[in-house]
Amino acid sequence: MDPPSPPAWTAGQVARNLGIAESTLRTWHRRYGLSPPGAQPGRYRRYYPDDVTRLRRMRELINLGMLASDAARAVQGGEAPAGPPARDIADLVAAAAAVDSARCDVLLDGLFARRGVLDAWELVCCPALLAVDAHPHDDPVRIAAEHALSWALLGALHRLPRPPMAPGQAHVLLACTEGEQHTLPLAALAAALGTHRVATRMLGAATPARSLERAVMETGPDVVVLWAQRADTAAPGVLRTLAGYPVRRIAAGPGWGTETLAGVSRVSTLREALAVLTGSAADGS
Repeated sequence: MDPPSPPAWTAGQVARNLGIAESTLRTWHRRYGLSPPGAQPGRYRRYYPDDVTRLRRMRELINLGMLASDAARAVQGGEAPAGPPARDIADLVAAAAAVDSARCDVLLDGLFARRGVLDAWELVCCPALLAVDAHPHDDPVRIAAEHALSWALLGALHRLPRPPMAPGQAHVLLACTEGEQHTLPLAALAAALGTHRVATRMLGAATPARSLERAVMETGPDVVVLWAQRADTAAPGVLRTLAGYPVRRIAAGPGWGTETLAGVSRVSTLREALAVLTGSAADGS
């Protein structure tokens, strides 16, 4: 049985939901091409969940201080050239050092729109995180900057659009090992997979082995990605346990080292993980 079609909204319903005037909505359509796909002159527009999400993000970016034209480019994938990453890194580090969360939000939204998730993560976000890394000095100012940037980055990744997930749809289950607290790489992977229309479920940091196994039993993923950032958090036992389930197992992150696990794929970076997972999705389509 085909999944039910998502509900359609009228322009008036969308405007009320966003807290804007219908005339503002019409201006966004006319100036920035933000009409829903298939809209025709003289006919009523119908909006679906992806359309409403895009328009809501447009309103949020404007409220954060972004020009409407720049916000429109951001929510539509961006048209401005990416340029060299050094300026983006410097701007992001400066905003984090000032603990200016709103500025971080604007910078990150524009960054992901212009560069895409993968390049933004590798070329800008990772270097910026290293630049504000508080260790080994334990400087309170640097710790505050690191927390501000990490929080803003997690929020920006969550705001990126994801494909709707139908009941029983193939998906990738993402989790950190039981001792691993670094969730940002997994959040970046989920966002990158979303741009490829690959559905994900996230369990996040420090997932107990028994909880991960239970989630595999309950949700039936096609793939499990288990992230370890450091060698002392790489716990292969749960991957061996999952060998008894019809699921592809991927050990991801730099913590896994060179150990070979039977039947387990090994990837170190976001780029490698994305290549493996989108390749498998294409093969299974």
